[in-house]
Amino acid sequence: MTVKLLIVDDDERERIVLRYLLEQIGDIQIVGEAVHGLEALLLCQERRVDLVCLDIAMPEMGGLETAAKLKELKNPPFFAFITARPDMAVKAFEMGALDFIVKPVEQSRIKKTIDKAKLQIAHRDVIEDMVSQHLKARIDLILERCKDSELYSGKLFIREKGKISFVNQTDIIFCESQGKKVLICTDKQDYVSNYTLNSLEKRLDERLFFRAHQAFIVNIDYIREVINLGEGSYIMHLENCQKDIILSRSKAKLLKDKMGMY
Repeated sequence: MTVKLLIVDDDERERIVLRYLLEQIGDIQIVGEAVHGLEALLLCQERRVDLVCLDIAMPEMGGLETAAKLKELKNPPFFAFITARPDMAVKAFEMGALDFIVKPVEQSRIKKTIDKAKLQIAHRDVIEDMVSQHLKARIDLILERCKDSELYSGKLFIREKGKISFVNQTDIIFCESQGKKVLICTDKQDYVSNYTLNSLEKRLDERLFFRAHQAFIVNIDYIREVINLGEGSYIMHLENCQKDIILSRSKAKLLKDKMGMY
């Protein structure tokens, strides 16, 4: 495991010494250096940082204030104080510091801090993975329960990146197979779903939707015109849609029967 680490100290000599000690340990990627707390916060917002090693006495924004601000970030890093102020240890640990090291720093001591960080990062990653898996399981359960529910029979459930969108079937203009995904187009927006076109054909209201081609399902309420290109080739133009929809020769007769065109 590689620990992504940020050094924060206004004394350049102290930063050089700490960088040297850390580089001897290994499994560490120093992602940057900062001379005060404000710069550290900006770097943590721009980059993925696992651990911030910071001094307490710094200009503009000291270590304690910086630590408090770090905890407010969306993905807060762990932080450890490396300082010449031994009297601040209790306050530091009350703020949730991973560790507290009194200068001058020894390599064996900073290695213990890195080992602590590795354990905490591993624990955090396990928790995040469990939460992610639990969320996926909950979404799958909701979808399964909704499949046969008459209450939501007029809705199509589309799962995208950790959320479920409930789309009125009457708002769907057409669906198009695009490799392993299916594009579902509505008046307001388009959705990329994990449905297959065959599974969609079973879920959509057969009174509204028609399988025009191997790659297309259309809402017949949106059909504006059907153009015969000759030799059994057809295209369809739909309302609120610029795309030419292919109508296969075998489906043309079925569409005429469905819509009562004699």
